[in-house]
Amino acid sequence: MAALVWQQRGMQVLGVNDPKVSPYQKCWIKQGNTCVVGIIGEGTSRELQANWNSPFESDSVGSQFQKTGGILQSGELVEGTRGMTSITTLASRQVWEGNQPLAFNISLLLYALVDGKREVDDAIQALYQFISPEVRAISPVGSNGAMGRIPSSVYVNIGRNAVYGPCVIENISDPLDAPRYQDGYLSSSLLNITIQSEAMLNRSDVPRMFG
Repeated sequence: MAALVWQQRGMQVLGVNDPKVSPYQKCWIKQGNTCVVGIIGEGTSRELQANWNSPFESDSVGSQFQKTGGILQSGELVEGTRGMTSITTLASRQVWEGNQPLAFNISLLLYALVDGKREVDDAIQALYQFISPEVRAISPVGSNGAMGRIPSSVYVNIGRNAVYGPCVIENISDPLDAPRYQDGYLSSSLLNITIQSEAMLNRSDVPRMFG
């Protein structure tokens, strides 16, 4: 079912076109009717982070009177209170403050077998278009009433395991010293791409991550 998303009629597919590589070793990044395909590189990872905080960690009976509380714990105020404390286990109680969106750190390898322009250069250009907005120079509203647009969402398929999205691309890094053919087009390039889902995952969403 998920794989059909990448087989839409009229889809422009750029990037690696190597039938010898298993689809489970490939990564697809799609926006609109354009899809970039690359090889999953070393270091590609997925990360999910929960935000937990201890809002009561500085609270105690003596927290309103820090000096008095400190004297109480030192035992200098009343004989026999040395070693005692007004801090309770509530002070270490953690409170959930939401989860971060699902994050992907993708190492994407592009290389050409036939056409360096389409298989590498055009693929990189498409990724840069994926991350870029289309805004006006001065006025946010044009004469025809049209406004600027933020970057559109992308959908990611890593190893044909599951489709993730909608997502946003946060960062793209590609080397300018990558090898080139005599015609100037790149023969290969290793990109680092940071992508996050637009919202946190629910527990019920997790099974979809594992096919």
